[in-house]
Amino acid sequence: MPGKVKDVWLELVKDLEIQRDKKPRGQVHLELLYYPFEKQEGVSNPFAGQIQLTSLEKVLKTESNGYDVNQRKNVITRGVLSVTVISAEDIPAMDVMGKADPFVVLYLKKGETKKKTRVLSISICSAALIYFSTYDSMYLQVVTETLNPIWNQTFDFVVEDALHDLLIVEVWDHDTFGKDYIGRCILTLTRAILEGEFQDTYVLQGAKSGKLNLHFKWTAQPIYRDRDRDQ
Repeated sequence: MPGKVKDVWLELVKDLEIQRDKKPRGQVHLELLYYPFEKQEGVSNPFAGQIQLTSLEKVLKTESNGYDVNQRKNVITRGVLSVTVISAEDIPAMDVMGKADPFVVLYLKKGETKKKTRVLSISICSAALIYFSTYDSMYLQVVTETLNPIWNQTFDFVVEDALHDLLIVEVWDHDTFGKDYIGRCILTLTRAILEGEFQDTYVLQGAKSGKLNLHFKWTAQPIYRDRDRDQ
C-alpha cells in the first residue's frame, strides 16, 4: 500500500530461473516503501500525510529533532563511530613454528586515517604432555590451543556520511621481515546507526579460518546536504 512500510526477508539463490539446489545462501532484509508523487494537474497526493517512516528514518528523526520526510534523499548521517576490537578466534598459524603475531588494522573507505592494535605473539600449541598407562601400553596426549588473541582496544572514527561509507577491518601477521595479510571484514555502518550499540562476531574473509569479535557504539549528528555549508 502507498505510504506503508513493508518488512520482508528474501532468500538468496544461486540462479533466479533454475533452482539447482536448496543450499542455504543467506537472506537479505529489506524495508520497502512506495511513495507516490503528486499529480501533475494540481491535485495533491492523498497519501502525503500518511507516509510512514522506515526504521532508519525513525532513528534519524529522534537524533535530529525534526527529520523532514521530504528531505530523505538529502540527509547526511554524521557522527562518531567507536569500535572495540575485543578478540579473535581460530587465527591460522602463519609460520613453520605454528605461530602468529596478529594485529588488526581498521579504516573507513572514505577516510584517510588508519588505526592499529598492538601486536600479540601467541603459540598455536601449549606444552602439555600427559602420559598414562592402559593395559601396559603408553599413550601420548597432546593438548593444543587455537590462536585466540585478545586485544580489548577501542578506536574512534569521525564519520562524515555514515550511510555511504564502509568500515574495513583487516588482520595481519607481524614478522621480522614485514607483515603478512591474513583476512578482513567489510562492514556497512547501518546497523550501528539503527541500534546505537551492539557486539557481534564476524568471519574473516580470505582466511583459512578465523573470526573477529567486535563492539560498536554510534554517536550521531545528522544534517542535511543543503544545510551543510551553514554548519
